[in-house]
Amino acid sequence: MKSLLVGNGINIQFDNTNYSSPQIVLRILKNCTRNDFPSHIIIDDPYLLKNYLGLLFLEVREILADKYDSYTFGSAEKLALSAFKKKYKAVHETLRITDIGFEDYYLIHDLVCHKTGTKNPEQYYARESMKAAYLYSIYNDGKLNQLHKRYPSSFVEYLSAFDCVFTTNYDSNIELATGVNVYHIHGHFDQKSDVYTANSFRNHLPDAPIQNYVIDENFYYLYSNALSTHCGEYKEFQIKQSSQANKAIERMASAYTTDQKFREEVERWANDDNLLTANFGHGIKVKAANPDLHISDDYHFDALKSIEGSIEILGLSPWNDFHIFESIDSSAVSNCIYYYFNDYECYEIKNLLPTLSKNDQLKFVPANTLWEGFNETKS
Repeated sequence: MKSLLVGNGINIQFDNTNYSSPQIVLRILKNCTRNDFPSHIIIDDPYLLKNYLGLLFLEVREILADKYDSYTFGSAEKLALSAFKKKYKAVHETLRITDIGFEDYYLIHDLVCHKTGTKNPEQYYARESMKAAYLYSIYNDGKLNQLHKRYPSSFVEYLSAFDCVFTTNYDSNIELATGVNVYHIHGHFDQKSDVYTANSFRNHLPDAPIQNYVIDENFYYLYSNALSTHCGEYKEFQIKQSSQANKAIERMASAYTTDQKFREEVERWANDDNLLTANFGHGIKVKAANPDLHISDDYHFDALKSIEGSIEILGLSPWNDFHIFESIDSSAVSNCIYYYFNDYECYEIKNLLPTLSKNDQLKFVPANTLWEGFNETKS
């Protein structure tokens, strides 16, 4: 089997003006002054978001000076903070607000919230507004999904030659260019999150969240299942949540239909004053009545973990998505080619793929070499 994993680097290759990390952050800031900014979805007053990003940036030098080390919660944040320092410390004197990758702003946000004692739901709501602004910027008024028109035919042929194509991107360019099925392991703009899908498992429960929303289809992508957070461990947790929940509720639904005592217990849960307990009980009852209904699991991470044969990795940075590389390294892959942008990436990838590296199954090729091979151009 021959697999391909791609990241935002391929979008940058075909438009290095609009889809680099600095440009995405810059567009977030500029979008806040647009008259047509979707404030009814993202935030009532866009200026507050712009101002907040500026305040978060002002904390970067304090973070790099180890002033926030004591405000990390858990191993995931400690690892994310260590990676943040490694990424920015050497250039901290010249950093601008657009030099910080947007997903790194989530880390700054969480650290500041820990320091100030800001907790949920305020911490969550602020992060969700940041995420929606990020998705709005990436989508770029639909221009993002037009990049495939710039693909040379040689690149389309290259993409079409793989048995499986995985991507961390939210766009549909590869599908539009090739017609092949693509696994979006971090979500897809075309796939709504469960809470915004009327017939989802979540909206079969009595407190269905969909009843509290008016979906504006003009901005459908802002309701998508796109994952965005500051570390791979959090992304992996969100990815695995649905699969694990489905397995658990299937077992309980089976017991509900066969065990009278358990059925009575579930009925008590469903009538509990605690909303979480009540939803748990109702969820079991919904599953028992609708065996084919599942909690949406559209991240295809199991498919990535089960790959074998060879894999090529193109346009994917070693930062933030450590969980992806860990899964590849523990898979049955026998050969991996990583197309690198600079030499330092090779050093990081060797650390992220230690088994493949140790077994001499990891090969590095300059990304420019590959792109130069697609010498046909398209205007």
